[in-house]
Amino acid sequence: MSHYNKGANAERELIKILDGLGFAVLRVAGSGVNPLPCPDVVALFKGKIIAFECKARKGKYLPIAKEQLDEEIGWANKAGADFVVAWKVPNKGWLFVYPAAFRLAGKNYMLSLDEAKKNSFELDVIIKK
Repeated sequence: MSHYNKGANAERELIKILDGLGFAVLRVAGSGVNPLPCPDVVALFKGKIIAFECKARKGKYLPIAKEQLDEEIGWANKAGADFVVAWKVPNKGWLFVYPAAFRLAGKNYMLSLDEAKKNSFELDVIIKK
């Protein structure tokens, strides 16, 4: 499966989960190639806004380009949204992590799988409905 398909499928899965929880949800198609910064998924519920950067990646580390993460955090601040990285770990499920858990490593923010497990939150805590 291509990287695009894996990521798009993970985004669609998260949309279904959030919709089932009562959120109005949208997926920003092409968010990775859009010249303007934008998250992959935006969820809204009675004034609450959550912007998600979705990653579907196996392995022990999750790198995100510094410029990309900084721009998406800026987008979320401008929109008045909470910003969360949603990491879909194949055959293990979702980890929801705030950007503060990442550390800067060169041109990327980096998070190990172990760090993500220690610093992740259940979706119920993230959405605080």
